[in-house]
Amino acid sequence: MNPLRLRVDVCTRRGLEVGVPGILQVLRRVRARATFFVTFGPDSSGLAILQMLNPRFALKMMRTRAGSMYGWKTALYGTVLPAPLVGSDAPDLVRRIREEGHEVGMHGWDHRRWQDWLPDLSPDRLRTEFGRMMDAYRDALGVEPASFAAPAWRLSRPLFDLTQGAGLRYGSASRGTSPFLPVYEGCPGTVPQYPVTLPTLDECLGRMTAERFFDRLLGLAGDQPAYSCYTAHADGEGEDYAPLLEQFLSKVGRPVEPLGEFSPGPLRRHELRSGYVEGRPSAVTLQGAIIPGPWAGRP
Repeated sequence: MNPLRLRVDVCTRRGLEVGVPGILQVLRRVRARATFFVTFGPDSSGLAILQMLNPRFALKMMRTRAGSMYGWKTALYGTVLPAPLVGSDAPDLVRRIREEGHEVGMHGWDHRRWQDWLPDLSPDRLRTEFGRMMDAYRDALGVEPASFAAPAWRLSRPLFDLTQGAGLRYGSASRGTSPFLPVYEGCPGTVPQYPVTLPTLDECLGRMTAERFFDRLLGLAGDQPAYSCYTAHADGEGEDYAPLLEQFLSKVGRPVEPLGEFSPGPLRRHELRSGYVEGRPSAVTLQGAIIPGPWAGRP
């Protein structure tokens, strides 16, 4: 059975300052390693209030008890309180992730805006912010970025084009079943997609307890022997749910490793399409149908 691939999304300043140390402690104890996808720009979490008219989003906020999970300061960032920078203003914390043996990737510039209003962002603005994200990564770590995970698994054609031209080794912007080479709106990409295959905790809270979720996750991961990827969130599994994450990782029965250490070999091309995942308020990017043709060579 191949390793479980673990990614940790760091979407907020609190997630970086409080949640990341919590997850690092868990990973040390269970001798696991992960890919941490870090947001580098402003934490505009307070703008989520503008999405409360979306019934799906409002339901998710109530199900997950988002106020207690993220804290009142985070809930006001970008509205009543100024939006602090996440990774850009805390390079020591970003470097600490790497120093403890983990991989660091990029998770957007302004996570909240990219998550909620990506289709409305102009290509020029997106290009500028994508460049600022890459510059912040270089400044913090002194190397070129190798991976990118789109906030909330949402892509647009301008963002897809930016990822294809950034010299990345892989992307993780989709939900699916196995690594593939993407085709977006008929445009073939050269950067492999390593999709997330398992549900996330925030998608299931309210429909089941956290304990039940992680019990179910063990079975689902066991059913994916060839390739399996789970996404933890620093604001959740790094704080209140850290003990449950530790139990899950200690019982999963296979090594837990970063996405970047996966060696996929030749890949089939699949379309990227938009669709819904149960428990998420907005459409996400999904691994779609196979595009006929030969398998591509090793990336």
